[in-house]
Amino acid sequence: MRLARTSVLFLLIGGAIGAPLLSLSTHTAPPIERAPAESSSQHLLQMIESDGARQTAETLSHDHKWSEVRQAVTSGQPDAARVVPELMPLADPGTARSLQQAMRTTLPRHPATVLAATTEDKGMPLSTDTICKPVGMNAVWRAQVKRAVTDVHDLRLAVRAKHCLDALGTTPRAS
Repeated sequence: MRLARTSVLFLLIGGAIGAPLLSLSTHTAPPIERAPAESSSQHLLQMIESDGARQTAETLSHDHKWSEVRQAVTSGQPDAARVVPELMPLADPGTARSLQQAMRTTLPRHPATVLAATTEDKGMPLSTDTICKPVGMNAVWRAQVKRAVTDVHDLRLAVRAKHCLDALGTTPRAS
């Protein structure tokens, strides 16, 4: 009887000491290999190329997936500059306004992507003037946009950057 009690006591002590020691093991599991994730804008471009812009817009509306377009814009994905002009004219008015707002709020962080998605046709939902007008935006946004757009040095975007600064009510500084 005494031997049984002693054995049980040693088992309990061993379990109490052994369990924490096992958790301190330095052996880690190997990382799981994953394929590089395709950006949402790349996925949308593939949809547009294979199904066409109209069918892609209908799919986005049916599946409630316009957030993928907004996410591509707000994350500054370069392909968003090609996706938005293709899909925005096919969006319902509410969705178009939400895409405009996404572009406006993204402008200070990703000015080149947003400017590349705009058009120089005044009065259009994607016009540089429409996206850059400070109406409804605060003074901090306006200052950030001025700074960000002034720092865009892509010659292909120079006219749009100037139009944007004009819409903000400022002129570009001399370099």
